[in-house]
Order: sequence, then C-alpha cells, then structure tokens
Amino acid sequence: MEKKVVHKKLWLVLAILSAVIAAVCITVNMKLQGSLDIVETSEVSTGVQNRCLAYDESRDTLYLGTYTNKLIAYKDGEKLWEMDAKGPFRKIILHPEDGKLYAGNEDNFVYIVNMDDGTVLNKIDTERRIYDIAVTKDGKEVAVSTAILAKNKSNILLYDETGEQLKNLKYTVTMQRLVYTQDEENLIFINNRGEVIKIDKEGNELAKVSGKYEMVDLLETAEGNQYVAVGTNGAYLYLDEDLNVLRSGKAAIENGGVVTKAGLDTEGNYLFIGTKNGFLYVMDDSDSQIYSTRLPNSVSDMLGIGEDIYVTGLGDWVDIIHSGSLAYTDLATTLKPYTQVAQFVFPVLALFFLCMFIPGTHRLLCRFAKAMYKYRMAYILLIPTFALIIIFQYTPIITAFVRAFTNWSQKNNTASTIQFVGLENFKLMFTEGYFLTGVGNLFIFLVTAFIKVMTVPILVAYLVYSMKSDKKKYAFRFLLVLPIVVPSVVSALLWKQIYDPTIGLINQTLGKLGLESLQRVWLGDEATALWAIIFMGFPFINALAFLVFYGGFLDVDASMLEAARADGANRWKIFWRILLPQIRPQMKMIIILTFIGTVQDFNGVFLLTGGGPGTSTYVPGLELYYNATRFGRYGYACALGVVLFIFVMILTAINMRKSKEDM
Repeated sequence: MEKKVVHKKLWLVLAILSAVIAAVCITVNMKLQGSLDIVETSEVSTGVQNRCLAYDESRDTLYLGTYTNKLIAYKDGEKLWEMDAKGPFRKIILHPEDGKLYAGNEDNFVYIVNMDDGTVLNKIDTERRIYDIAVTKDGKEVAVSTAILAKNKSNILLYDETGEQLKNLKYTVTMQRLVYTQDEENLIFINNRGEVIKIDKEGNELAKVSGKYEMVDLLETAEGNQYVAVGTNGAYLYLDEDLNVLRSGKAAIENGGVVTKAGLDTEGNYLFIGTKNGFLYVMDDSDSQIYSTRLPNSVSDMLGIGEDIYVTGLGDWVDIIHSGSLAYTDLATTLKPYTQVAQFVFPVLALFFLCMFIPGTHRLLCRFAKAMYKYRMAYILLIPTFALIIIFQYTPIITAFVRAFTNWSQKNNTASTIQFVGLENFKLMFTEGYFLTGVGNLFIFLVTAFIKVMTVPILVAYLVYSMKSDKKKYAFRFLLVLPIVVPSVVSALLWKQIYDPTIGLINQTLGKLGLESLQRVWLGDEATALWAIIFMGFPFINALAFLVFYGGFLDVDASMLEAARADGANRWKIFWRILLPQIRPQMKMIIILTFIGTVQDFNGVFLLTGGGPGTSTYVPGLELYYNATRFGRYGYACALGVVLFIFVMILTAINMRKSKEDM
C-alpha cells in the first residue's frame, strides 16, 4: 500500500515538474522569437518601386531613387521634395559639407542636386548607360562606370565638378561597381567576368584578383582600407588596397537565389547579402551565417545608418534591420529548435504523468500499453502510414485553420511579420464582393450539376439495364465508360476549341446553316459564358454516376419485377415505382459526391474563361486559387478554404443524417 502511495506521489511530482518545464520552454521560445524579430518596416512610402537610397545624419534625411525616374527626400517619414529624371536611378552619393547630392541615372546623366530643396545644380551627360558612380571626398572629381551594350563597349569616365571630361578609359567588359582608393589616386572596380581590378587614373592595371562567379557588388569598409567583393553565388572576398585576400566566405543561398546587392553595418561587423528572390543573409566577422530572412521582394540597395541597416528593393518598401540585436540571433537560432520541440513534448509528458496519477486513467493506460505491446508489430507497421497522413493531410488542414486568422501574405511571410487579425479575412469576403459573386455563380453550377447527374446517367443506365443481350450490355458499358480515361484538362481544352469564335465547331456549323446571326463569342460574352461552361460535357453521361446507377438496378430483386409484371405494370410504372425507389441510396451518394466535386472544382472555369468575362463565371474555388498563387494573400486564401470546408462539411453531414433516418 505504501509503495502505491509513493508511486502516486512520484507521478504527481513528475506531472508538476513537466508542466513547469513546459511553461519555461514556452516563455523562452517567445523570448527567442522576440530576439529573432529584428526586421521592422519603416514609415517611408514612395508609392512606386524603389531602387537606391542614401542617408545624411546631419540633416536626418533619407534620399530614395526609384525605378520610376524619381528622386525623393524624406524626413521623419514625410516627403521634403521630389525630382524627376528620364530613367531609373542607379546610385546616390551624398556630400553633406557642400550640400550636394550626386545621382547616377540610366538616362545617361549624373545629376548634381541641392540636398535641401532638390534643385538640379548641374548635369553630366555621359552619353552612355550608367552602372555606377564614385565621387572624391572633396567633390572635385566624379568617376562613372558606363557601357554601350549594343557595341560591347564599356568605359570608366572621369569628370571634374563642372562636368568636363578628364579621362576616358575603354574596356570590353562591363564594370558593375567602382570605388576610389583611400588616397583617391587609384580606382578599384569589379566586372562581369568575376574579376576585381585596381587601376590608376591612366588605366594601368596595378592589381587583380579573380573569383569563380560574376561579381555584383563592391563595398568599402568604414575605415576605408578594406574592400568587400561579392559574387552572384553569395561568395565574397575581403581585400586590402593591393587586392590581397584577407579572408573569404560564402552565404548559404537557398531556393536558387542570385545575389543582387550587399551592404555593411557602420561598424563593419556584419555583411548583409540580398538576393533577387527577396532573401537576406547576414554573415558575421568570423564568416559564419548567423541570420536569414525573407523580405517583400528583390533587394536592390542597403545602407548602414547607426546600428540599423536600411534595405529596399523592387517594390514600395523600406525595411529596417536592427543590427544591434544580431549578437543574440546566433544563440537564439541554435536554441529555438530545441525549445520548440520541448514546448510540445513536456505538456504531453505532463498530461501523461497526470493520467498515471489518477487511478482510473492509470488502469486504462496500462491496459492500452499491454495491448500495444501485444500487437506491437502491427502498430509499428502502421506508424509510417499514420505519419504520412498526419504530415500531408492533417498538418495542412490545421495550418489553414490557424493561418486563416492571420495577415499571412507574400509580404508577411516570416514569424516576425505574420500577425493575428481576427476575423478580418472573413469580413473581407463579404466586403470585397468577389466571394459573394462566386457564391451566386456556384449556386447555378450546383443546380445544373444536380439536374445533369440525376437525369441522363439514370436514363442511360436504365436503357443498358433493359437490354436483352449480354453482349450488347457489355459493349455499351465499355463505350459509355471509355471517356473516363480522358483527362479533364484535355476535355476542357477540347471544349475551348469547340467554343472558339473563329474556328470553333459551333460557329462553323451555324455559318454553314446560314445562321450567322446566332454566332457568338461564347466564352467572351457575359450572357453566354456561364452557360457555355455548364453545357460543357454534353450529353452529360457521367461515367461514375452511370456505373453506380447501373449497379443499383442490378441489385433490385428480380422477384419484385416479376410480381409487378404479373400485376400488369408496364415498363414506365416499373421504372418510376420500383426501380427508382430502390436506387435511392445510390442517388444520395451521387448527390453528395456531385455537391463536393462542384464546390471544389474550378478547372473548367480556369481553363476556359479564367473567371471572366468580368466576374460572370467567377467561383469561390477560383478565388482561393488566385489569392494563393497570384495575389499572394495566403491568409485570405486559407479563410476561403475554411469557409468552403465548413460549407461542404455541414451540408454533407445533413444529407448523411437524413439518409440514416430514412433507413
């Protein structure tokens, strides 16, 4: 007895201990998540796609060059001034001492602009496409990397402050980036051959180092005596002024990403590498990758401002990365997988120990454990099946239910940006209008689908059933079921050709019959598009429904039919009063399958009209697909899926309950 009491106390202690550990793990995991949430969206909004940026600390002003030919200055999130050019801006360099801003533009001009009001002080016409610019500390000299791609000519052009050309250094490779050396007597540039080259102002090569991939960015450290060359594959080299390699490293680029831009924090402790598909990777001074995240879109520029890194790219966004928190991200990244597992394992253990403490559940668990051990081989063999079902079926369903209440989207796709929004996604269905329009069209599709599946397949099944010859029955069954092997996509594309206004069978036939007035753009007219899709599949001999109904007719007791004939019933009465009532279970099953299939299916609409013209053929399933694949509104797509799931579930349950009551 005392031994049992000791065991009970032990189970209780273990339950409490597991619960405490679970609470600690959940708290730690939340703290770790907070330490990883280092990306913040700034208040700056240009309304267009951004290209490059610069910041002046003395004026507390952020300057943004855009793909839409604008140069805009912001202070405290408010626009100060705006300047227009004739091409996208490539590079912005500031000279706060004399209040000048140098901006290289793809319209072949280097604009020298007043930093305070945006007035253009001077323009340097390079007569070539500009790739990069560099300016000496005193602003007396401007170096420009240019190219004429059609002629396979590239140049480094040197100008004085008035715009007079001093030098024209000619090359046959494209110089992607260039910088002045610390003494400003020489230049260092990278090219599309993967080379880093140091030259003097006469064009004489002083040093060169080669990489394995095309170089895309060249950075200068805060001290000015080291340079970082970054390749498209994420590999980078730290170089001194003589291009000796001081150290090297490589970011683990994922998803086939191609590097587009790199940046350094103001202290030079961290290297930031951005890619075309919107990923950002952070390398520390020991060349270890300590952080990665997904940004809204392709990265085009980044800039160190204090302890922060400002990043912009292809879109109307400027994100701020707090580099001061990066010191903890490595530890947080290492610990988080363990705390995530622990926060699920220990609550389960706490529940198990609590069940073992309670006498009734203790006995039940013991019996269950004995049964599991007795049939252990069967359970072991079932583990892979259950694991696959949980991973590929239940996990997506649970994820959809959870994410339906969040702002999950193409932009908000990380743990730090996904936020709970309550019922906003569900409200959007009724305020945006597309969902309600789709429900109206879906109702028409459902009604016509029920009519089609409850008429022709039943009649055809009855006709085949009524045949005297078994050979004829077999032949007709084969011919009627044969079309089921044709993929639905092929069938839809065939009907698209039939409806073609120029070469389609329908319009061609009407033309031959002299009925040109009846010819239509069947899929392009709002009055006919929906009915054209409904008519698709004529004469509506659904192979599955035909087989189910035919099998139902075969199950009818022959003695009932003989008795009916003996009473003088004709075929019509036998069909209506005996055969149809006997196949009611099959009819209900087909109704359920048709209902589920029609609600979920949008293949025909997608392939024939894409939901158009306008919204005349729009359905909720297509709305879900577009939001998930085109619009990037994943949370809203999940909400649509949840609504459709509940809709199908409720009506199916009602139908099945009614069927059970009728039995």
